[in-house]
Amino acid sequence: MNGNKEVIKKYWAAFAAKDLDGILALTGPGYRNHAAISDMQDVEGLKELLPKLWKAMPDQQVTCEDVIGEDDRVMVRVRIRGTHTGPMEMRLLNLPATGREVSTEQIHVFRVTNGKVVEHWAGRDDIGFLRQLGQLPFPKSA
Repeated sequence: MNGNKEVIKKYWAAFAAKDLDGILALTGPGYRNHAAISDMQDVEGLKELLPKLWKAMPDQQVTCEDVIGEDDRVMVRVRIRGTHTGPMEMRLLNLPATGREVSTEQIHVFRVTNGKVVEHWAGRDDIGFLRQLGQLPFPKSA
């Protein structure tokens, strides 16, 4: 199923290029984003979420460190770097621009059917991300 890995490489290339139409072209019917809040897990949620991410860090760079595929699943380890120069206007987090640079590693798992992404899960270091933005204190050393 090497073709599934190619689908996900194209997906991340579209994400890095801030190409919503390119991502939607790779998204299949019944798409489910398990990494989003419950009322944002479908294609409509994706259409709302991605432009907000790109607005918050317009200079972001995405590097795919690993792409591993087996059967209908593809796992990607990515590094996202950028500067938080735009507002983060998420439903559960509204944060004005901090001007801080961030670098975060994430793991994403996709299920691909007939050349389309139909499910997505993610493991992100949201605590580390918020710390880099100055929103959470670092623990004091003993």
